[in-house]
Amino acid sequence: MQKFRAVIIDDEEDSRSNTRSMLTNYCPEIEIVGEASNGPEGKLRIQELKPQVVFLDINMPGMTGFQMLEGIYNRDFCVVFLTAYSEHGINAVKAGATDYLLKPLMLSELQSAVRKVMLHYEGKSGTNTTKTDTDKNLVLINHSKGFTLVDYKDIVWLEASDNYTNLFLANSKKIVASKTLKEFEAILPDSEFFRIHRSALINVSYVKEYSNHEGGEVILSDGTHVQVSKARIQEFAEYIRTKSVSPK
Repeated sequence: MQKFRAVIIDDEEDSRSNTRSMLTNYCPEIEIVGEASNGPEGKLRIQELKPQVVFLDINMPGMTGFQMLEGIYNRDFCVVFLTAYSEHGINAVKAGATDYLLKPLMLSELQSAVRKVMLHYEGKSGTNTTKTDTDKNLVLINHSKGFTLVDYKDIVWLEASDNYTNLFLANSKKIVASKTLKEFEAILPDSEFFRIHRSALINVSYVKEYSNHEGGEVILSDGTHVQVSKARIQEFAEYIRTKSVSPK
């Protein structure tokens, strides 16, 4: 079995000990080669030990995990963030994290993160031909129970609901996100999403049909009918003409 060299960087000794114990006892793919209790020390350990994965705390005194990473150029290791605060999720995604785990750690989530590390290196070595750029498509969805990472290509459409947004996914799952539709519009690529109504943002690759019923509505591949506002009908028609839409 191939083992992946790992460094744990966390200012809390108990937290480091817990992470080390879980990895040692339940993740045989990981070989812990070093630890550090702060950002500057962590940078030195990374330079000295050349790990393949770093389990990194975010909230550390003096230098946060994000700040530590910013000072490392040509980064060639996976990062699994460990934190007690879910609000760091978006920054973790932007920082190119392989995974983002909330403390206290759950064994199943830690093992899942290790599998992602393995897939990353299998993809680099060419042994996993199905490895794609999926990580680049991930959007972090905050909700009442925490957060979910979703491939934006799986989002069929989004519906405004006051200060929340209902996301309807290709697997028929619905997520109520604690973010406004305007915020999602700013995050999602306008090459694939169009605001057809002040309350609706659609993924155009799921468009099946357009009807002028009741002024104008889009019929999506899951059968959903979404109204197009009169003010956006012409702009939407021009947008669609510039696209080669392949309904799913």
